[in-house]
Amino acid sequence: MFTWNETAAISLISILRDPEIVLYFMSILKPMRRDFVEDEAREWHGSLRITQQERWERVAKLSRQRKFSHMNASVPITCTLPFDGGMWRNSKELLKMIRYFRKGFIREIIEVSGGNMGYNMIETVDEKISGKIKIVNLVNDHGPEGTYFRLYYSLGEIEEALDTLITYEGYPEPEWAWEEFPYIAPDNPRKELNNTFIQIMN
Repeated sequence: MFTWNETAAISLISILRDPEIVLYFMSILKPMRRDFVEDEAREWHGSLRITQQERWERVAKLSRQRKFSHMNASVPITCTLPFDGGMWRNSKELLKMIRYFRKGFIREIIEVSGGNMGYNMIETVDEKISGKIKIVNLVNDHGPEGTYFRLYYSLGEIEEALDTLITYEGYPEPEWAWEEFPYIAPDNPRKELNNTFIQIMN
């Protein structure tokens, strides 16, 4: 592991190929480097002693300049919204949840009947928006209710089913019924959602 001085000297010698010139430049660079480090350290230590009012004024100034990533290190530099770390994490979770509202992914089973060769024929309809909201909230609930609702499936498996649906939608053929695509549905639509569990079909 090289020090900064050693790294700078090695870099210069590979370009200049003259030890005397390198020593000359290093005699200039070392004081400049020392001053920079001292100024940086002084600024950081000084920031520890600023008042609450000064801190909020700095935050307000950064907000006006739309430098939100400077206000909070957990917010990506590409984010142009006035988010703090918690709001950023919540927004990512919300954007993930919105994907579940894709047409056909959350369905209600309305009839199961015996078909040919012992297979059940399932008839479904697109779940109502109010039902979809409750289902999406339960799927993403990390408490006991959400754990029971997911029961046999992980969030990763539900995400995989959605990605598969999106992939199948890209096929130009055939004209499949919605029941032939991957979808999720409550096990028993006659029960309250918190008394049933989700199942992945197809």
